[in-house]
Amino acid sequence: METEEYIKNLVNASKLIHEDIINNDSFSVEDLEVIQGRMTELYGNLEFFMNQGDAKRFVYELKNHIQWIIKNYS
Repeated sequence: METEEYIKNLVNASKLIHEDIINNDSFSVEDLEVIQGRMTELYGNLEFFMNQGDAKRFVYELKNHIQWIIKNYS
């Protein structure tokens, strides 16, 4: 799989996870605040690495975020 396609798949997976979080009543306000903080940090990192043309680090950051959510909230 090409890197660009892999990134698109990761972004889509992340979107689905975040949509589920938003629409899922089982998350507390505190959980949502923690997730929002992590997402804000993630988006800043993704923007930075995209602007640097560092696809490997972009993938690493996004995968790490998805794994963190799964580990802590599934």
